[in-house]
Amino acid sequence: MKKLFLLLAVFLSINCASDIDRGQQVLLISFDGFRSDYLSKTETPNFDKLIQNGVTAEGLIPIFPTKTFPNHYAIATGLYPENNGLIGNSMYDPEMDARYSMGDRSAVENPDWYLGEPIWNTVQKAGKKAGTMFWIGSEAPIQNMRPAHWKSYDGSLPNETRIDTVLHWMTAINDPVDLGTVYFSFVDSQGHRYGPDSKEVVEYIQKADTLIGYLMNKLEQLDPAGSINLLIVSDHGMIEVSTDKKVVLDEYLDPDIIDIISYSPALMFNVEGGYEEDVYKSLKESEENFKIYSKADIPERYHLKNNKRVPEFLMVAEEGYTINTQQYFDSRGNTYPSGGAHGFDNANTKMDALFIAYGPAFKKGKKLSRIENVHLYEVMAKILNVNPAPNDGNINSVKEMLK
Repeated sequence: MKKLFLLLAVFLSINCASDIDRGQQVLLISFDGFRSDYLSKTETPNFDKLIQNGVTAEGLIPIFPTKTFPNHYAIATGLYPENNGLIGNSMYDPEMDARYSMGDRSAVENPDWYLGEPIWNTVQKAGKKAGTMFWIGSEAPIQNMRPAHWKSYDGSLPNETRIDTVLHWMTAINDPVDLGTVYFSFVDSQGHRYGPDSKEVVEYIQKADTLIGYLMNKLEQLDPAGSINLLIVSDHGMIEVSTDKKVVLDEYLDPDIIDIISYSPALMFNVEGGYEEDVYKSLKESEENFKIYSKADIPERYHLKNNKRVPEFLMVAEEGYTINTQQYFDSRGNTYPSGGAHGFDNANTKMDALFIAYGPAFKKGKKLSRIENVHLYEVMAKILNVNPAPNDGNINSVKEMLK
């Protein structure tokens, strides 16, 4: 009889664990490269259900440059690139005399590159817990801190396993995390390879919708009390590029005298040998299918120039154009460029990203106009009831999404 009572107690504790009141939680999900209008390209019943019962926006405006690393970290910190330090996927810091690139693990894991305070640190400082699955910046001990759970990036890890792992962290009986993040790259990969209007992208939009269906089924099982709020975002959109839209640097300057730091379509470079004025004059006089800026003249709306990592010059390609040297174009073959690219001006709505919010903190059936992604840090802090660190966002700009 005693054994039967113990078994019954264990059974009840397992079945009631999911009904524990954990307070409001946030699961931040990124589908890299998911353009704001992709949901109109095919049937997406699972996304549609979230939109009908939650909040969406005409577009999530990325920070400039509209690249993966800067935008994910902007979402995490609520800071523009000049304040969070990530001014590109590739960059050079003159004081550190070091370069950063996405594929350099030693750089990616070096906290000196990351300024500001990411939301997982804000949560941990408040005595709560965070768990990050492949979010930019979470692999480095920023402010000498790490989330309670974190994973080094592994692109081979199945998408369902990523969801299962984060939901396990968030619904654990003991010490569940209050903030979870998860990242998927497959839509971006297809957009680069085949272009945003391709049948392959449509196929992977459908794949993303199926994954959302998987997530919602899991939430029904593991979070019946409905304490988990979903923020489903992307970092940027995608634009078609082609071989007939090229800006060849050799036509305007000697490529041997420039040091390219960050690549097209937001090309950042320094000039060697004292030829700065000559290079700028040549490019300015020939300005077509691109804009050239000296660092001091970079538009304020880019929120970029006030950082030591920004090089002397910035070239921004017009929609669909690719900037590089003749040698680089030749090395890639006569079919380059093709497919899709991002990094273009963030005023272009084709760079707008996906935004859907769903859960107990959000209104139902609410449609917003375009919103900036730097405001989402404040939204997460508000829902999780933690004091936000200094940031460039403004909760008042997006408070209409909240109940």
